[in-house]
Amino acid sequence: MGQISENDLLQLKLNALQSKADVTAAESNLNAKMFQLRSFLGVSEQETLNPTLPTSVPMLNMEYKRVLEKALERNSFAQNIRRRQLEADYEVATARGNLRSIDLFASVGYTGQSNALSTSYRGLVDNQVVQVGVKIPILDWGKRRGQVRVAKSNREVVLSKIRQEQMDFNQNIFLLVENFNNQAQQLNIAQEADLIAEKRYRTSVETFMIGKISTLDLNDAQNSKDEARQKHISELYYYWYYFYQIRSLTLWDFERNTELEADFEDIVRR
Repeated sequence: MGQISENDLLQLKLNALQSKADVTAAESNLNAKMFQLRSFLGVSEQETLNPTLPTSVPMLNMEYKRVLEKALERNSFAQNIRRRQLEADYEVATARGNLRSIDLFASVGYTGQSNALSTSYRGLVDNQVVQVGVKIPILDWGKRRGQVRVAKSNREVVLSKIRQEQMDFNQNIFLLVENFNNQAQQLNIAQEADLIAEKRYRTSVETFMIGKISTLDLNDAQNSKDEARQKHISELYYYWYYFYQIRSLTLWDFERNTELEADFEDIVRR
């Protein structure tokens, strides 16, 4: 068994105290996250949840064109864009139609008389008045043509906004696909680094016990192990984050190559 100096012993005690503080903060954060998870799942506080890290993840390589195709096909964004285009075209067509509009009107009435206003509508004389006519605009000082120009201008504004939104939507899909494909490689690297750091730490502990390395080397191995573990979990989180972001935008399960559907009536009955 090796021996350590008093300075190394004090350093180990400081590390132990700092570790206890870190554990307390981590437990508090864990409890807060578990409350959020129970609220999301709709389970009671007495329900015990034991999250576990998956041992493997689906190795997928998504193609931007295919993901974009599914998003435009199944996402409400495309329908919203088409609706706004049709509405803008309709406003222009309506303004153009009003250039040569002819209004047909008709009116029907009865006549009656009395010395008092309150009784003038009683006992109406059977004498109907019928009036039929048409209204044809002869001169409106360019008002209707101005309405057409305004409608066309509004349509150009709408189309410009639509083009910008379409570009932003496509860019968002592109970045999600790129990030997901890159994340798979980042996850593999983080997983391998986690295993190596864990093995190095165990070796350092054994070496420290026989006095071959100092507490600085042991602390470095422990910090590297903890950082590698946190990095592995973080990369795993982002892998699934990008995966489900793409699923939510496309409503398509790329792992099983099937569409995402739900029988809402069956869910309500449950």
